[in-house]
Amino acid sequence: MKKLSYVITILAALLFVSCDKPAEEGGGSKTLIGYKELLDAHQAGKLFKEVIKLTDGTTVFFEDGSRITVPHSSFPIYDHTESKAPEVRAIAGVSWWSVGGQLTSIKILSTDTPDEKAQPVYVYYDAWGLYMHLSNRNVIEFDSKATVEKEQLERKQNIPSVYINTGGKGIYDKENYVDGTITIKDPEKLYSDVAEFTAAMGIRGRGNSTWSFPKKPYKVKLKEKASIFGMGADKEWALLANYSDRTLMRNILAMKMSEICGFSWTPHMYSVHVYLNNKYQGVYTLCEHKKVHKDRVDIDLDAGDVYLEIEQQQDETTCWWTGMGVPMMFSDPEEPSAELLAEIKKWFSDFEASLYSNYLADPDKGYAKYIDVDSFIDYFIVQEIAKNTDGNLRKSSFITKKKGEKMEMYHLWDFDLTFGNTGWLSSPDGFYIKDYNPSCVPGDNWFNRMFTDPAFVKRVQDRWNELYPQFVALVGFIDEQAYILDKAQKENFKVWSIHEVVDWVGVPSQGSYEAEVEFLKEFYTERLEWLDKEINKL
Repeated sequence: MKKLSYVITILAALLFVSCDKPAEEGGGSKTLIGYKELLDAHQAGKLFKEVIKLTDGTTVFFEDGSRITVPHSSFPIYDHTESKAPEVRAIAGVSWWSVGGQLTSIKILSTDTPDEKAQPVYVYYDAWGLYMHLSNRNVIEFDSKATVEKEQLERKQNIPSVYINTGGKGIYDKENYVDGTITIKDPEKLYSDVAEFTAAMGIRGRGNSTWSFPKKPYKVKLKEKASIFGMGADKEWALLANYSDRTLMRNILAMKMSEICGFSWTPHMYSVHVYLNNKYQGVYTLCEHKKVHKDRVDIDLDAGDVYLEIEQQQDETTCWWTGMGVPMMFSDPEEPSAELLAEIKKWFSDFEASLYSNYLADPDKGYAKYIDVDSFIDYFIVQEIAKNTDGNLRKSSFITKKKGEKMEMYHLWDFDLTFGNTGWLSSPDGFYIKDYNPSCVPGDNWFNRMFTDPAFVKRVQDRWNELYPQFVALVGFIDEQAYILDKAQKENFKVWSIHEVVDWVGVPSQGSYEAEVEFLKEFYTERLEWLDKEINKL
């Protein structure tokens, strides 16, 4: 019975073959218009873009703009963007290829047969590329741009690892550096051409409230200047712990917004694993430490320029409060001359006086005389989107003033308690930066007063509408970062439970990393929608 069945199969195959034009010796590829062109395109490394079916043939388009048309009489190209491609098999004991369980008239050739002398058995495309099963058992695959991007993202999941070795000595405070070595391993070479970097360094604690958390943030100071991940060579670097941010990405998201706005400096930030004396500490953000430097805060201290910080902690050598209750500190120089200190204090005093004057809107005498308005608008927009609990001129904000020039909001910093990650600011509705003073109560602040100027309102609206489409597109960036961090976050939350909370932050755990990312996306998109309506109504 089995023998009879086998004979019937062979006879059916012969009958099937007899109905088609016999293949030429070597596969008949010379008669197949478009086949050799596709082989040449693959050899050239072209990326598949799309297929368009025409009346007389099928045109394959590539990312470089070139195209190849295959007549219907040559061979078909099937669409499997929404269906699974059939199985293509060389069945033992049979001379013809099988597609989807059906024998074809195409002969099975030796694997030694060159592709040029072979014949396409089944050609199809999907969302990821174009594929040609050849009669010599070879499969030609054209990657698409989406495939390449997916492969790159998969590589990026193998984030670098930072190994800190202090010989077992603990890091107990924010003042005293503990000597040791740092080794950064990036075998995938994700961020530079260097797979491994080692240097002598000192390490100490950093941060204000974040230093009190179980997962400690650190400042690293190399013994010699060096470039890390292609960033400008320097001694000082920061490792942000992001203990209260269960997505591990809010700081990185804010810096992406900073890039879009074009702040004078955007700190580069990279997710890394951190090991301290061979003990895993979790996922951190390695970044440039904020400081005056040609590659960071590029000002000239010798010329009388200053780098100032708004910080309620008031933990620098030279501090004061402005008349409107804004806590100011000198970051650099730490100890300005009496003359320079008096000059800067007067500048702030005159600026705040202008906000209450009847000439507030005057471009020559009002607030615009004292500040770089564009940088203040960008600061307002990002801080308001983030609904940053520290962003209401209270903490972690940085101003430069060059000698003889206006004050500038130079860069952004510290966004772990943002985008809904603070209990009393977890609603995507409502203005915060615009309406709340540094004491976190409704009342006058710099922005609130500037919004009384119709010209300022118009500039904010124009800038908002310019930036809005780019900010909307960042939802994709959040998804990308979540994908990159997917493997790493699993390791991080083996050490630091996803359910752990910082009591005073007041935001309960969402229960999983995926839910945390979804919460961030929902807040971000709803916040953008609310602000888009309300800013354009001002």
